[in-house]
Amino acid sequence: MAVMLVLGPEIGIFEKMPDGSRLPQDIHSQKAQHRTQQAIVRQLQGRHFSVQTVDDGFMQQSEIVDIISLYRSVNRSIQLHTFGPQVFPTKVKAFDYALGPVARILKDSGADGLVLALGHQTTADQPTQNWISIAVVEPEGRIIWYGMHGDHLKYNLQTQEGINALVAAAMADFWEQGS
Repeated sequence: MAVMLVLGPEIGIFEKMPDGSRLPQDIHSQKAQHRTQQAIVRQLQGRHFSVQTVDDGFMQQSEIVDIISLYRSVNRSIQLHTFGPQVFPTKVKAFDYALGPVARILKDSGADGLVLALGHQTTADQPTQNWISIAVVEPEGRIIWYGMHGDHLKYNLQTQEGINALVAAAMADFWEQGS
């Protein structure tokens, strides 16, 4: 793979209310989405990949909406069964997750790999929980690389520095182009 198509990340920042419910912080979430996409692009370029990004109109296409929705579900399964708390040893030993073919989207965008990201932060000012997960999908739809990291004491998804550091931590074992 040499050219990565980085979709707009889905990042949610929420304020925890006294009753335990969560109130979405839409403006903070939108800023974090943009900053996260920039941080992923910088990480990929630093590993000698060419990068394509997309606009909001592209993100609204039904096929893209379906892929992101499916990734949201697959991501949850990966987190539960690979990282815990319900670890399935077979999933850890043989990481095998797929989203279905994305070849047409990649071809139309001049890319050969798709990058998806999800993130979450609870309590905007002093995070009590946060994480980001990033996946690379090959044209046939297999997730060929996945990284996840979170540490509410070290990272804040409302700052560029916090996002840069969290994305760097999540992508720490990502390979360089050509390797």
